[in-house]
Amino acid sequence: MRRDLVCAGLGLALAGAYYAAADALPTSLLADGVGAGGIPKLLAVALALLSLLLGARGLFLSSPAAAVDGPHLRALGIAGLGLVYVAAAPHLGYPLAIALLVAAATLYYGERLRPAVLVYAIGCAALLWLVFAKMLGVAMPAGVWWQ
Repeated sequence: MRRDLVCAGLGLALAGAYYAAADALPTSLLADGVGAGGIPKLLAVALALLSLLLGARGLFLSSPAAAVDGPHLRALGIAGLGLVYVAAAPHLGYPLAIALLVAAATLYYGERLRPAVLVYAIGCAALLWLVFAKMLGVAMPAGVWWQ
């Protein structure tokens, strides 16, 4: 029960922060009636609803919670990588932050650190930067490198 309530509280806090960040997104060529923040806001609402359901389960069901096992810890690790990325992107800039995220996720899932991982991370970052920042005009954090 306690773990469900803690996770529900963390989920609600994350949903609130995610909604606020989505609400602060500038408009771009993707803007329509919903705007670029429409899907992120919908995801934040869905996270909040699921967190409320988890909290209700923790309050109203008396069965003991299952022990945290490998898959749960692995998912928590990926969520942690995502949180570090969100915190670092405004400071490092989108290209560097996304390259580090891709490299960290690749290493987290068991790949050895080798040149191919670095090439993959840099290639993904460049491709995503070109698609979102240049082709679609979505404002991305520039960070300290491009100011």
